[in-house]
Amino acid sequence: MFVLSFKTSKKEGRAECEREVALLAASTRAGVELTHRCGGHARCGTCLVTVESGAEHLSEPLAGEARVLKVLKAQPGQRLACQAWAKGDVSCSQS
Repeated sequence: MFVLSFKTSKKEGRAECEREVALLAASTRAGVELTHRCGGHARCGTCLVTVESGAEHLSEPLAGEARVLKVLKAQPGQRLACQAWAKGDVSCSQS
């Protein structure tokens, strides 16, 4: 079992998970609504999060996510919550 922690300007929450899960889905389970507009298809970039810890437990960015991150000029440690799959403890935030 591992724990995913989420923080926004309005709320904080945690989700305990037993198997690999997308950060966006886990945030909903934790009761923390991350901004997202395209339904998790790596098209809009609104679910951009900053990974505070546990980046080593996330899947590698695939081509679609990498393209959006480049367009957004994302900083190191930022990922799309809809595309980043966790398999261990991760803490992230969204402004």
